[in-house]
Amino acid sequence: MYRIAGYLQNYAWGIPAGLAAWRGGKDEMAPAGESPEPEAELWFGAHVNGPSALVDQPGTLSDVVTSEQAPVLVKLLAAARPLSIQIHPPADQAERNFAAQEADPSLPKLLADGLAKTEMLIAVRPFSVLQGMRDSALAGAILRSVGGSAAGAADLVESGEVKGAIRQLLAIDPEELVELTKRVPSAAAAAGLAPAGVEALATVTRNYPGDPGVLVAVLMDQRVLAEGEAVFVPAGVVHAYVSGTGVEVMTTSDNVLRMGLTPKTIAVDEALDALDPALSPQPMTGDPVILPSGGQHRHYAPPGAPFVVDWIGDGSFTAPAGDYRLVLAVSSSVSVTVDGIEMTLEQGQAAAVLATEGDLTLYTTGAAVVSRPAAS
Repeated sequence: MYRIAGYLQNYAWGIPAGLAAWRGGKDEMAPAGESPEPEAELWFGAHVNGPSALVDQPGTLSDVVTSEQAPVLVKLLAAARPLSIQIHPPADQAERNFAAQEADPSLPKLLADGLAKTEMLIAVRPFSVLQGMRDSALAGAILRSVGGSAAGAADLVESGEVKGAIRQLLAIDPEELVELTKRVPSAAAAAGLAPAGVEALATVTRNYPGDPGVLVAVLMDQRVLAEGEAVFVPAGVVHAYVSGTGVEVMTTSDNVLRMGLTPKTIAVDEALDALDPALSPQPMTGDPVILPSGGQHRHYAPPGAPFVVDWIGDGSFTAPAGDYRLVLAVSSSVSVTVDGIEMTLEQGQAAAVLATEGDLTLYTTGAAVVSRPAAS
């Protein structure tokens, strides 16, 4: 069992000092008159792009285990503004494209590894997300209300040609986009979109004026996850997280293909190749069950997911031996016992427990998340 700390990622969409509470209360002092740097993600795992530091000894988790031994990556995510519109490639595409870019140095480095990335987001605080495809008639009505070149994609959307519609929207002249994106919130309201959906599109528009991804966001469904609610996003499903704080659980991969709302590399052809319009995100309410110890237990095991997640609030829980387990202290401290050894995790720390180790028992007066591979 290894005690680990999160690897901080300071992406521009993060919340200034937004993860300080999970970093031991550490909030690096910003220069006078400047805001703290945006804090976007804390990674708990052995991925080469962000291996977690070992707390009780030098080095990182990737120094003592392989990605096969630690097949689940867990993140704390804090979003002040929308992330990119993105798709994760399925296994066959990831393996093929990663091998090609490794063999040919002239190809763009779009993928970080050769693995499929499948993920689930659980809201710690209310989280607005865009995921999957909106009702085609409503999306078409919004595009027609926006007008101009955007209206030309409405027929494609309504006939089910989603990829063609996206490609057409992303090809609109940048000068026209400046005007079209301004119209999106009012067009959405005029078409009858619910207020939360209109606000999500308004947030996207404010943060990315003139970006063609704003029009792609029109095609995407929207929801606000309340605390404890979750959404499972299989590889091949388009999504963009708008704002909020949550726990993200995924396979140990960092493969992202982007189509807009980002200064990072856009890969339209590769993203559309990965997009599977037949797949849908799977929302979960995470209805709590009262534990014998008196606390609450939320269990997330969406069909087809390569992992299962348990959220324990103010109580105890046992995760049996036989699989890798990652315990994250979301709030307060967590006591973890494996093979007679007890470890206390402070908020924002995690314990990586290998499949070869025994049953894991935890107790928390706050909240803890246990993530592990799904049974094969």
